[in-house]
Amino acid sequence: MADITFLNIHFLWFLFAVPIMIALHFFLMKYTRRRAVLFANFEALKRVTGAVVLSKNITLLVVRILIILFLTLSAAGMTVWTKGPGSDFNYVVAVDASSSMLANDFTPNRLEVAKANAKDFVNSLNAEVRIGVVSFSGVSKVETSLSNDKGKVDEAIDNLKISSTGGTDIAAAIMNSVNILLTEYDKSMSIVLLTDGQHTSGGPIEEGINYAAKNHVIVHTIGIATEKGGSFELTQLLSTIDEATLRRISDNTGGRFYKVGDKAQMAAAFQEIVTLSEQNIPYSLRLIFLVVGVLLLFAEWILLNTRFRTLP
Repeated sequence: MADITFLNIHFLWFLFAVPIMIALHFFLMKYTRRRAVLFANFEALKRVTGAVVLSKNITLLVVRILIILFLTLSAAGMTVWTKGPGSDFNYVVAVDASSSMLANDFTPNRLEVAKANAKDFVNSLNAEVRIGVVSFSGVSKVETSLSNDKGKVDEAIDNLKISSTGGTDIAAAIMNSVNILLTEYDKSMSIVLLTDGQHTSGGPIEEGINYAAKNHVIVHTIGIATEKGGSFELTQLLSTIDEATLRRISDNTGGRFYKVGDKAQMAAAFQEIVTLSEQNIPYSLRLIFLVVGVLLLFAEWILLNTRFRTLP
């Protein structure tokens, strides 16, 4: 099922000019007719023009309405979204950098294994795909914006460290990742979220889910934890996966959830994401509407100088 979004929705306010234009058109026509009745010789004008002298100019009004409509929709960035096989899309890899990612159920820890597999994922993508990297804990940070320079992306992933900021704000990480993807709005957009899934700070997780869904961004979630969970150095505290949260994120954004308990499962999850074909595919109508609007401006100019030309 197709959906319609607007990149700059505030421009739609200009559509209120349409009823104003209609009202002014008929008011001015009535005013012009009154003046014409007082001063014009209609019989002489009819003999010269061979046509109705006082036209309502409905054709001209329709053309002007269409000009406003198409130029407004172009400025608003109207985009039609459909589901279909997609091969042209961008990714953001969002990696949990909270202290829970130091758990030892992966060797040497969850973060290092996530980084290694994320780099393999990046290098498996074709050269046209642009990738961004976000790290998050209690706050989220853009490590690199969208780029098809795989060396730059690999370096950003290599430099990921455990954050000193407490908590894990997954909602903010999703929203930050969506904002990065929106800089290239003409392509399908996906987020790969690597985390142990424990949302412990920030606003409700629904804020991130709704923001991604509203902007047609698919979120694939990879839960990094073994069944037993992992502990930390000098403590016996266990960290386990919050599977329900990660499933809710992926289910509500059209993505997939992967629960990985070892390196092989994580590699398989990334590989499946690469091969997934169904994406939210955008069709931007901005340029089409702009061209149609400009052509209609020329049509209006031609009508004003021919059929609706003012007689001296």
